[in-house]
This record gives sequence, structure tokens and C-alpha cells, in this order.
Amino acid sequence: MKIERAPEHVPSTDENPYVGDLIVNPFPFYEQMRAREPVIWLNKVGVWGVFVDDVSREILMDHDRFGNAGGGGVANYYREKPWREPSVVFEVDPPDHTRTRKVLSRLLSPRTVRELSDKAEALAKESVIKAKDMGRLDFFSDIAKPYVLQIIPDAVGIPAEGRENIITYNKYMIKGRTYGRHDPWTDAELEESERVVKWASEICNRDSISSDGLGAEIYKAADEGEISMHEANMLIRSFLSAGTDTTFGAISNAMYFLLSNRPEWEKLVSDPSLARNAYDEGLRYRSPAQTIARNTRMEMDFHGVHMGQYDKIIVFVGSANRDPNRWEEPDQYRVDRKVTGQLGLGIGIHGCVGQMVARMEGEKLLAAFASADCDIDLDEGPFEWAKSGRYVGKLPITVR
Repeated sequence: MKIERAPEHVPSTDENPYVGDLIVNPFPFYEQMRAREPVIWLNKVGVWGVFVDDVSREILMDHDRFGNAGGGGVANYYREKPWREPSVVFEVDPPDHTRTRKVLSRLLSPRTVRELSDKAEALAKESVIKAKDMGRLDFFSDIAKPYVLQIIPDAVGIPAEGRENIITYNKYMIKGRTYGRHDPWTDAELEESERVVKWASEICNRDSISSDGLGAEIYKAADEGEISMHEANMLIRSFLSAGTDTTFGAISNAMYFLLSNRPEWEKLVSDPSLARNAYDEGLRYRSPAQTIARNTRMEMDFHGVHMGQYDKIIVFVGSANRDPNRWEEPDQYRVDRKVTGQLGLGIGIHGCVGQMVARMEGEKLLAAFASADCDIDLDEGPFEWAKSGRYVGKLPITVR
């Protein structure tokens, strides 16, 4: 794909945070970038990068100057064809965004969260029993993933059969938004991505989902003219990505940070009411979403650089969340930290619409394991980060 021409006489770097060791351990790079100018051109990627907390917040809160319609990654939909049809809520700007998000916000109400909370708590307790029976297990694949893949897809009304395709769909969503991280698409990847996009569209059709879930309510909004039938299908598809891998990834990350830092785990065991805070601190410390993308909606001068209209600007929230000008001892995971304001779920009108559901899911599962009458430790088996670097890919534990 085409890399945009580097602007002249601007702060820049040849480091590429989307390749090599920086995928798994970007934090030394973040520290270097925070010590420089507020806005830096990434030569290898062809985008602007922002790494400090205050400027990150400025961009995320200013939807008049910085929009979402250019895509959720470094791929710039204004200047290249997207790999699949953009999201009708995450990759649009007002007024279209206002209309579609209103429907989702109404459905994901406090009442919905309360109803889902009862199911999540029951599933979390079942997960503990399962872990006790297994004794040795991979917390990521045996517990966190199936737990999350049941709650929201069930609530939406997506059939149970074929849900493993959600993971494949999300893999290509990340790949399609980002270049410079992976090799070019192979023929096999193109074929599989086309198959899984077709699957996602079909599984979100009205005749595929249940008649009593959130998906059916979205189609009712289409019946009433709030959104189109096509937008209804696309909104349901949004649940496949926004409500799944980022959530089970964040839960697994938090569990790893807790078990690898025993004093913090013991704090949670002593007071399981800290579970939601433990989840949020995990998002601050290492969120599955390390970046949030925006495009300039107009030509402008911004913090010492001149930007063209529709330039891509990447907010490195993973860096902002460790900015020492915002956070005390930012490189320490602390379960009792006052963590309000972390950027792992975004802020402003484009902040994660389902964040209360995600937090509730994380809280219930972490609290259930912290309250379990057993000893839980990291196992000696192979630990690894997912290839994307977004979350723990294998987390072997023992439960006794």
C-alpha cells in the first residue's frame, strides 16, 4: 500500500511500532516518543503519531477537527479502498454516527447491563468450577474466551454454531486496518477473509438471529425508520468485534498482571470488590487496543506541525496511559490505583459504547476467581502473547 509522502521539517522517526519486537513490547519506544515533540511523523507508516496524555485527550474529544470516517487503523479510507465495508458506528462521523450510536446506546442501557450481569455472574462461577476440575489449564482459551463468546453473542441472538468465525473475522479486521505490520495478503488470506465477511453478513441477517435478543431490537429500530435495514445488519456485526476479543483479551491480560504480581493478587483476594478496578487498571497498563485512529477533517496547524485534510493521526493510548505527567509510577500495575480516566476504551462521542458491559464481564470473572476457595498460580507451561501483541495468547495456570 502507498505510504504518504513525509512532510518537510517536522519531527519524525524511522521506528515502526507495527513490526518486530515493538509489537509485543512497545513501551520503551513510547517512552522515547513522549520525551519528544507532541506530534511526530512515523516515516515507515505514513501517519502522524501522538504519545502524550494531554494531546491524546485533546484529539479524542474534538470530533469537529478529528473524525472517524477515515477508518479505525492506519489504513486511510479517504485515500485507499477499505478491505471491507466500514463500520456504520465506529467508522463514521456525525450526523450518521449520532443516528446509529443512539440505537446502540439505548439498547446497552443500565437495565441491559443489570440483566447481563446476572448471567455473567453465573457463568463466572461455572468457570471457576471448570477450572477446579481441570487443575491445570490455559486461562485464555479455556476460560476467558468461551466466557466472553457466550455472553454478548447470546444477548444479541447470534447462533451458537460457527462462533469460532468471530475470532477469524476479528483477525482480518485488524489486518485490514493496518499495514506495515504484516506481510502482504496471501491468496489464502484473501479467500478466507472473503468467506468470513460473507459469514458475518449472513449470520447478522434478521432471519438468522433470535427473535428475542438485542439484534431483534436493532431490526425493530429499522422497522421504525431510525436506521436502514442494511445499517441494522452492520450494527449487529459490530458486536462481533467490539464485544469479543478486546474483552476476553483485557480479562486475560488483567489475570496475568495479577498472578505475576502476587501482592496485587493478594489484595484482590482480600477484597474482591476491587475486581472492576483491577480490570480497568489492566486496560491502563496494557490495553488490547494500544491505538485509536483519527483523520483530520480539515487542513490545520496543530501543536507545531501543519496537517493536510484527511491526514491520518494515530493516538497511542497505550503510551498515554503510561504518561508520567498523568499517572504516578505508570509502569507499575496497582489493583487499587485510582484509574478513572484511562484511555483504553476511548473517550468522547466515539468512546466504546459497550464499555459498561465489558467492565461488568471483567469484574464478574476476576471477582469469581479471586473469591474461589482454592490456590491459583501461574503454571510453568508456555506463556506467550498473541501474534498481534494485543493480549495474552496463552496463560497456563494451576488451580488447587
